[in-house]
Amino acid sequence: MASGIALVLSGGRAASEPPPTLSITLAPDAPDRDGHIRAIGLTLVVTGTDTASGAPLVRLPAKANTVVTSADDITGLTASDARGPLALVAKDTPVDDSNTDRVWSADRATAGTVTIRYRVTIDPARPPLVAPQYEMRTESSTVSGAANSFVLLPADATPRQVAIHWNLAKVGRRAIGVSSFGVGDVAPAAPITPDRLGSVYYMAGTPGLYRAPGFFGAWQGKPAFAATEVMRWASKLQAFYGSFFGYRPPSFGVFARTNAGNPGSGIGLVDSFAFTFGPTSTAEQMRTLLAHEMLHAWVNSLDGSMDAANGLGAAWFGEGLAVYYQRALPYRAGLIPTAAFLADLNETAGRYYTNAMIATPNADIAAGFWRDTRIRVLPYDRGSLYFASVDAAIRKRSDGRRSLDDIVRAMLAARRRGEAMTLAMWRRMLAAELGQPGIQSFEAMLAGQTVLPPSNAFGVRFERVKLPLRRWQLGFDPASTTTSPKIVRGLIPGSNAALAGLRNGDRITAAFPQDAPQGDQHATLDLKIERDGKPMVVHYLPRGETVLAWQWRLRSPGKR
Repeated sequence: MASGIALVLSGGRAASEPPPTLSITLAPDAPDRDGHIRAIGLTLVVTGTDTASGAPLVRLPAKANTVVTSADDITGLTASDARGPLALVAKDTPVDDSNTDRVWSADRATAGTVTIRYRVTIDPARPPLVAPQYEMRTESSTVSGAANSFVLLPADATPRQVAIHWNLAKVGRRAIGVSSFGVGDVAPAAPITPDRLGSVYYMAGTPGLYRAPGFFGAWQGKPAFAATEVMRWASKLQAFYGSFFGYRPPSFGVFARTNAGNPGSGIGLVDSFAFTFGPTSTAEQMRTLLAHEMLHAWVNSLDGSMDAANGLGAAWFGEGLAVYYQRALPYRAGLIPTAAFLADLNETAGRYYTNAMIATPNADIAAGFWRDTRIRVLPYDRGSLYFASVDAAIRKRSDGRRSLDDIVRAMLAARRRGEAMTLAMWRRMLAAELGQPGIQSFEAMLAGQTVLPPSNAFGVRFERVKLPLRRWQLGFDPASTTTSPKIVRGLIPGSNAALAGLRNGDRITAAFPQDAPQGDQHATLDLKIERDGKPMVVHYLPRGETVLAWQWRLRSPGKR
């Protein structure tokens, strides 16, 4: 059966005319004997594009937020319209250091419905990435990826009536196709812009599947935790989020797949999100991750997506708020116990107050985000503790009548009314609650001043104490992990890495997590390297000097 995606592009139209349409059909190949689906076919169909000769017709990032996409893995690309075949020419345009756009233009003006067909090949041997999980991956007779890594989309901003179709004849009788819009063939009710369609996730083959009213979860691979139970917990939390924020989408999805090199990573998507797990990932770890990533579906960030070009400067808001609420809302909902709340809070606090880069100003976050894990975690940790400070200040000033929740709900309500959720909006609402002192504290946070919530910021049951904790110390220049090949440079004499036998010039052969282990004082690294052509594993505790760091605990009996 023919495979492909259909795109229909439309120019101007009268108000009474229906919107243009975009039909996307995905046709995965049969899995090989190892359970790898090595290619997927797509066909695009579009009405009334009327694109001029040489003007951009469709686009796909060649690099999205540092991730190299499948743009170079497209084969058999053909296009036609009402007048016959179209010849397409590709052109790359760098957006910034982390993003490159690729657009395809036709050799003549288009007329009527445009149909585009192509295939994308998938390499199952591609090493796992320590980066946003957009790229195509295959295992366990399943394939998955975000649209911005493999789906050509109209190179305009026109909302379209979208239909997703699956051709699963080659995969087998038990195969299913799942997208951010739901299970199987789906057609969302409202028109959608191409930019938003780039944040749709796709998974096809024989994934695990959990379904509840208004919720679904799909996973690729074999988790060590009880995936069905974790997804059931997520469905309860999603319902609570809907009540808390005053809005719940008709359908919400969660996608998961393996990544031994970067477990616990997640990306926010259209009415859904995707996350990764590893061979030792626990249900408790996954619940924290689910609570965090699900929050992005409601909040996202200021001025749209943090994943957009130059968007990391707003990560203090989107990621900080997600970390703040990832423990606060499940705790309020009765979905996690007090011990889990404190463990998550102290992981954040411990990572922040031992961070040697704690004074890095927000203006420098984007430049260092992908170069140094200590900078990368700052928007999460500093942002969440800043929001805890704001919440405590608002509660104190209003005698408990108002809180951070009121600002967040007001901002989200304004966005649903069509207003842009901007930094100016945050400043305005912050000033209304806390006056000039609130603005001054905000500016100090952005400048890199250490944030310290009051002892009772998380409730009168808890108190703040100082405990001795060790700083994260990789033991060599973190930039060594971002080069190709990854060669160890700047080894710190006397560090645990050096004492374990690591040397300058060793080649790192496998990705390894750094962000999450920073919050675990006992987490060790197994660094896979090659030296003189021989593979080796260097095992060590990536910790350095001991410092006093703030933590929270249950208040001692009798204290006030």
